[in-house]
Amino acid sequence: MADERKTTVEFFSHFSREDKPTKAGAWLSRASARAIFKYINVVPGSSILEIGPGRGDFADICLARGLEYLAVEASEEMAGALEKRGARTIRAMAPPLPRIESQFDFVLMINVMEHMNSMQDALQITREIKEVLKPGGRFVICSPDYLNWRAHFFNCDFSHNYVTTARRLRQLMINGGLKNVRSRHFSVLLTGFVCFPFTGLVSYLPFGFLHTIFPNSRAFYKLYKIQLTFLRKVLAIGENHG
Repeated sequence: MADERKTTVEFFSHFSREDKPTKAGAWLSRASARAIFKYINVVPGSSILEIGPGRGDFADICLARGLEYLAVEASEEMAGALEKRGARTIRAMAPPLPRIESQFDFVLMINVMEHMNSMQDALQITREIKEVLKPGGRFVICSPDYLNWRAHFFNCDFSHNYVTTARRLRQLMINGGLKNVRSRHFSVLLTGFVCFPFTGLVSYLPFGFLHTIFPNSRAFYKLYKIQLTFLRKVLAIGENHG
């Protein structure tokens, strides 16, 4: 288990140093973070815990609004970059959730739940998150919709292990003790039904196949990353009611 955690941490450190996004990719990532922030209705004075903040798109929104924000981040490089921008961080790999004394209005895992090693890990982190939510607090998960991603789900990232769909995330949250679970589908700026035909077409673009044939092509690599950005995701929200 220790070796598995070390491998994952090293992967994300490599990701933070060498797999830099294009300007278009960075803009799309920030746009998605803004859409999530708006949809979950974060009000002034809210407290936020984010697990696996990555490059910190959601963190930047919270910090700009003066919200109480704490990140749990395994990558030394990413945690350090967040701290330079004013974020408080705990360097840890979850699960298990590190010891945290405070409770929060929101706990977020954006593009993180799919990296859980198993169903047991996914359920463990969900139950631990419930314990650090205030009464009425919300657990927010944003993850790929496997029904749209299919082979891309595993091909794009060797650390994708836990399959995520709206149905599975709903079941996970209910079994973790959360109530009033709801979800929506989206793709960058498209939400609801309209994103289904769009993401269906995007899933058949050939860039993943072309990158397989020409693995050293930087152009096909970047085009495949952009294709992945436009695939459908699930945004699931569950509430803590004791």
